[in-house]
Amino acid sequence: MSTTTALPPLSQLLNRHRSGYALAQGFYASAEVFERDVEAIMMQEWHFAALANEMPATGDFKVFELLKESVIIVRGKDGQIRAFANVCRHRGSRVCLEHQGSVSRFVCPYHAWTYGLDGALLNARMMGKDVDRDTLGLKPVACELFHGMVFVSFSETPTSFDAMRAELDGPLKNFGLDRTKIARRVSYPVAANWKLLVENYNECYHCGPAHPEFKRAHPTHMSADKVEPYNEAMEARAAAQGVSTAFIDRVGPLCPDGSVDYTYSRHSLYETHDTGSEDGKPLAPLLGRLKGYDQGASDLYVGMFNPMLIYNDYAVLYRFVPISQGKSVQEIIWLVHEDAEEGSDYDLERLCWLWDVTTVADKHIIEKNQEGVNSRFYEPGPLAEMEFYTQRFLDYYVAKLSA
Repeated sequence: MSTTTALPPLSQLLNRHRSGYALAQGFYASAEVFERDVEAIMMQEWHFAALANEMPATGDFKVFELLKESVIIVRGKDGQIRAFANVCRHRGSRVCLEHQGSVSRFVCPYHAWTYGLDGALLNARMMGKDVDRDTLGLKPVACELFHGMVFVSFSETPTSFDAMRAELDGPLKNFGLDRTKIARRVSYPVAANWKLLVENYNECYHCGPAHPEFKRAHPTHMSADKVEPYNEAMEARAAAQGVSTAFIDRVGPLCPDGSVDYTYSRHSLYETHDTGSEDGKPLAPLLGRLKGYDQGASDLYVGMFNPMLIYNDYAVLYRFVPISQGKSVQEIIWLVHEDAEEGSDYDLERLCWLWDVTTVADKHIIEKNQEGVNSRFYEPGPLAEMEFYTQRFLDYYVAKLSA
């Protein structure tokens, strides 16, 4: 099928999809599908927006943007972090034009309507007394704080973090993610549909041929039976260093309705590697309450767009950002202990080396994947056993669109 011919409607694509196979061309090439993706997926899911540590004082704010939406995230007078649509309740102007800062109140630059840090309308300049100011505050946006990370959702009925907190607060506690800071943040534009980015991240079937740097440290490029002995050997080391080896099995069923979807697991590195580095040696001060190195790394997924890899001395947070049907951004955020100082405690280039070179390689293979998917000769092939998380994502995605 050529992309120059008419693509099947979404209903037909969904009916034809076979679990255990890749998606049909139309899922990546159809404008109708992308519009449905926006409403059924992107506006309903949770998105990492900031670290709470980026807003330490009252009035500190950051602006988060996704597609046409813009959100103000601010720390209020009560110390709580809240999120509001960056849309004036008068005639819709953006209220915050800066991406971050500190204010005592928000003043719309168009007509000077003024809002408090709690979103309440404080002043509607030259408006009559009959204007009901109590109903014209900034519209709230769903906001959750999870281990120092701020997530937002545009859904009117967002999924709950309760089950994830109950299950993961323990395993994550000693990493002290709420006491980290951003060492570097880089955006990699990718000429591909956003689903190809997520599919690629969810499997290591490609790691062997595509990522020689990654497989120096991570045995996960091998089959499960070969990886298991490494994980078993890691368990004693992890216990000695205060690291949980909890495994939240979400390979099969998704989380219950009403819960944010999440997964967590700890896997072993090669014993020659304390962390994800070029030479295997530590790169930064230990995170949180960890006592040392267990030669392991944790995979954490919060929702569909926010995977995270946690080593003992640093963490890497991914963001998959849809731009349009055929354009996306893969954003990488490196986190270190909040007290770590660049230059003395860590070398930024060494810290970022592995996941920069890996993401540059991913950009290349994903764009070539998109080019192949665009071909008249493309048809969905069967997924390999090592692509079980990709199948899980595709099943989740198809279920969301079908609903």
